[in-house]
Amino acid sequence: MHFNQRAQREELHISDYPGAYMPVLPEPADEDFVWARANPGKWQYFTDPRADKSALQQANVIGGWLADDKGGFAERWLNPEFVPTPQYARRDLASEFELVIWRLEYGFNNIGRFVDAFGRSELHIVLPEDDPQGQRGWPLLYRGEDTVLEVYTSVGRLPKDVNPWLRRTVSGMDVLEQVCPLAGSWVLFNPGSGHSYIEMPGSQLVAWWREWCEAERTGAAAESDQGD
Repeated sequence: MHFNQRAQREELHISDYPGAYMPVLPEPADEDFVWARANPGKWQYFTDPRADKSALQQANVIGGWLADDKGGFAERWLNPEFVPTPQYARRDLASEFELVIWRLEYGFNNIGRFVDAFGRSELHIVLPEDDPQGQRGWPLLYRGEDTVLEVYTSVGRLPKDVNPWLRRTVSGMDVLEQVCPLAGSWVLFNPGSGHSYIEMPGSQLVAWWREWCEAERTGAAAESDQGD
């Protein structure tokens, strides 16, 4: 189930990994079990197959399996700092926020990482043609009783025919503080971009942000990122 759908149907928190169900690591084959029997307590790691094999770094490690003492594998780990090549990700990731969104979708990062990156992100909006100076404030759209803000996570996600004079850069923190608290608000990330599209109620983003801030205050933020 896509992140959008899970967030709207389930009560998710910053420690949750909505993409944990994604089959990122290969299923162990016969030769892997042979290796496990010979190496109990050791990790079998997997790296990005498209990465430069002569210069592998921690960021190229996808994750791994921990061999148990029975010839099997006891634990799975995904690297929360994994940086995929564009070929592996099947898309270009032009910003840290886009990288975190990709990691969230595939189970590498939890919601805490997502909302933290959102607050620190630089986003792009498009002003309406009848308000090119933005004198009316945020370019909000109205969908029934909902108030909608469309944002783009990088210049490359903007519509191809957008008027460059109507583009503006805003901070994710401003969106969190000024738009998300509005009654019935929704934030649409990368509308029209297919796999990069996310829509989220402002109230949910605010709830996660407050939860994240409290976790930061108490030192629990790091603990929230210890899942597999």
